[in-house]
Amino acid sequence: MVKPSNVAKGLAVAAGCTFTASPGLSFVAVGRQGVAPGPSVQQGLPLGQSPMPQQPSLAAVAGVACGLLAAGCVSAAGTTRRRTTAAKASADFAGGLVGSEYHGWGEYQWDPLEISKKYPQHLPWYREAELKHGRVAMLAMLGLVVPDFVRIPAPDFEAADLDFVNAHNKLIYGPGQGPMWWLLVFCGVIESLRFKDLGLDFGKLTLENAGDLNFGKGFLPKTKEGIVQMQIKELKNG
Repeated sequence: MVKPSNVAKGLAVAAGCTFTASPGLSFVAVGRQGVAPGPSVQQGLPLGQSPMPQQPSLAAVAGVACGLLAAGCVSAAGTTRRRTTAAKASADFAGGLVGSEYHGWGEYQWDPLEISKKYPQHLPWYREAELKHGRVAMLAMLGLVVPDFVRIPAPDFEAADLDFVNAHNKLIYGPGQGPMWWLLVFCGVIESLRFKDLGLDFGKLTLENAGDLNFGKGFLPKTKEGIVQMQIKELKNG
């Protein structure tokens, strides 16, 4: 966060620039009764005649702009430092698990129930489940939108009244029959391959390989920082 002292400095600069750049601002002597002379007396106008409103000078406007610019620079400097320090997760939070950095407002350490401290041995399982559920949710979102524009070229999907509300029931024709059973087999194959890699008890699961299906790695950035940023994008979008 931007420190209050930085904000105070910026406001002080703004006030100083405005005051020094405004020739119309001056101290007025107070009369004997403790009341400043009226406008007509100050300006030498006949009694009862009001002075014309004075337009703000160009110097005063420039002073205000200068002050606001200074305050903005102070705030921007604090923001830059904050974003720089948030580019790497702390090792003491959730075992250094990717996801708490690159949020723009410092490191986002959200664990109000302290689950990562109470059950650190389960962190790989939590991340595996988080990524799996997020990916299924993103695929489901595609399934809501894409069929309105593109359909799989098969007779089962050509019905005009087929939509995301009734697709589940309409695409199950009976035990083991219908496209929904094909989808179940597809998901079962992926899960079986995952069990093969990690073991039935997920004993080989770690924070490093959680959610890693060994698929699409060729599209990842070549730098460590770029890979971390892509991982965080997937977590946020999921």
